Amino acid sequence: MKILLVALNASYVHTNLAIRYLRTVLEEQGQKDWEIRIQEYSINEQLENIAGEIYEEKPDVIGFSCYIWNISLVLKLMRRLRPVLPRVYFLAGGPEVSFDPEELLKSCPELDAVLVGEGEPSLPKLFECWAAGSLPWDIPGLVWRFRKPLEHRNLEGVIPAGFFGKYLDTGTDLIVTNEKCAVFVDLNSLPNPYTQEENLQGRLVYVETSRGCPFNCQFCLSSTFQGIRYLQPEKFRLILRSLFEAGATTIKFVDRTFNARKQHAFQILDVFRQEAEKAKVPSPRAHCEMAGELLDQDWLDYLGKYPPGMIQLEIGVQSTYQPTLEAIRRPQKFALWQDKVKILQHTYNIPVHLDLIAGLPFEGWAQFQKSFDEVIAVRPNHLQLGFLKVLKGSGLWRQSAAYGLVYSPDPPYTILQTKDLSHEEILALARIEDLVEKYYNSGRFKNSLEYIFKNCASPFAFFSAFARYWQKKGWFKRKWNPQALFGNLWEFLTQPDCSSWEDLEPKEGALVRPNDFLSSNNFRSSFNSNYLGSDYLREALRFDYYLLERPGHLPAFLLPAQDMDLDREKEKLKEEIRSDPRWQELIPQAGKMDKRQWARATAVEYFAVDIPNCFLVQDEEPATEGAWYLFFYQGKERLFIRYN
Repeated sequence: MKILLVALNASYVHTNLAIRYLRTVLEEQGQKDWEIRIQEYSINEQLENIAGEIYEEKPDVIGFSCYIWNISLVLKLMRRLRPVLPRVYFLAGGPEVSFDPEELLKSCPELDAVLVGEGEPSLPKLFECWAAGSLPWDIPGLVWRFRKPLEHRNLEGVIPAGFFGKYLDTGTDLIVTNEKCAVFVDLNSLPNPYTQEENLQGRLVYVETSRGCPFNCQFCLSSTFQGIRYLQPEKFRLILRSLFEAGATTIKFVDRTFNARKQHAFQILDVFRQEAEKAKVPSPRAHCEMAGELLDQDWLDYLGKYPPGMIQLEIGVQSTYQPTLEAIRRPQKFALWQDKVKILQHTYNIPVHLDLIAGLPFEGWAQFQKSFDEVIAVRPNHLQLGFLKVLKGSGLWRQSAAYGLVYSPDPPYTILQTKDLSHEEILALARIEDLVEKYYNSGRFKNSLEYIFKNCASPFAFFSAFARYWQKKGWFKRKWNPQALFGNLWEFLTQPDCSSWEDLEPKEGALVRPNDFLSSNNFRSSFNSNYLGSDYLREALRFDYYLLERPGHLPAFLLPAQDMDLDREKEKLKEEIRSDPRWQELIPQAGKMDKRQWARATAVEYFAVDIPNCFLVQDEEPATEGAWYLFFYQGKERLFIRYN
């Protein structure tokens, strides 16, 4: 029997852990004559190409790993393949099909069976049953289709006497639901999922060292399972060695709460560091999802000593509005652990991703604005503004009517409106999310946004007004290169006329008019009166522009007022600065470059305001003296050094 396990990942760089675990379990427990293969695709690939490759494998069984991002494509694939593979068993598994399998089998006649929950205990038994030509009445966790023969038969003679499940007669066949699987997998009993030779260079590789979650968040499927199981650190060490040998460098832990058990997490990270250093992995990085309220002084002490660049954290804030947190059963107070995030991000230089979810119960526009402003105030490396997905089986799915949650009936079941958030406001938040990605999360406008945030009452209000301006100008319909985004921001902040903004405000008092950002009344009174508004903004934008790339020429709006004689003196001074021998001590690559290469890899520029040091001390007058900077460009690397 030839078995093909198929994953359709969200992008090419992702890997699917589930089908690798199932492959190794089948190899260990299945029959010797079984041929077991896995195939990974991306949802961005052409359906025809995927179907063609699967068909040419000529499998006897095809198992699909199903999630909210790929289920629609999986169903299309089955419809396309069934006419040309009429005798093949089609099996589905994964979180997207585990909570309404009977309805899925009724609506998808091409599908033969759904394996609910964890597949490792039951999958070998199912395939043995199919290989023998038997009916799988006793396979735990299986929901399957019994296709009725053409001639009438008495069902009492078909269903075994000891069958304790249930069935639904659809007229053409039976939808049979076997007993639930009572066995939870011991992670330490599973074989290494990465034993087969493969090239994982450049891929985002998934591992798990625990299953389960200590929390009961009502938007998450982890709340449907109780307890946490852990993988022994030495078992993980063997898996990690296989990954590093295969060329993996970025490892993403799929543990729902990596820091649920502190000692276990420390041991796992110790193993990661030891093996990465032993294998001399270039730029290794562990991506861990943690709970902010479980971060304590022990964690700060541990992470403060962890090798720089070897770890990044993702922390779900979701909301800072307490009635919302109570509704989703996520007790936390962001104010109690936000300072720890600041230390991790800005003192230890550990990238921290913070997540917010729009569309949760009780959180309207004003409450979400407050959550956004409180979270962005810690300046995380990445702020994920996500939208609630009303997942099948989750608590919010069961209570959606009570909370007035209106969501898309098609995957990924995105929220459309709630009792507290209109559809118009959801659309406005989607546009804000787009600009947060372009301007904040891209990291290209760090100094410009810092200047703006320091001088407006609300970062959310800024992004909201900016998004409405983009909508008014029709800019969301176009693609923009990074250089053009600078011009859009400058135009928005320096526009002279805001008379049309009053009737565009989604909520009274929620927005600050764009030109208010450049009004001296809204700037800090401590600013030097000779250097207000657009001059500061221009210098901040210009500095960010130099960090983006070595500019051949600057956009006109970023050029300071020019004096021809002074300009010639500046160019002469630039060359003197660039030729200073001290750069070879500060930048190791400099000594390996000839004069021409060095000129192409650097830029020298004078800034009337020392932008990087402008806001180091809050509530004190920012430094307004100018400074020369040398910028160094090599590949993706960007260095800037002040010339004293």
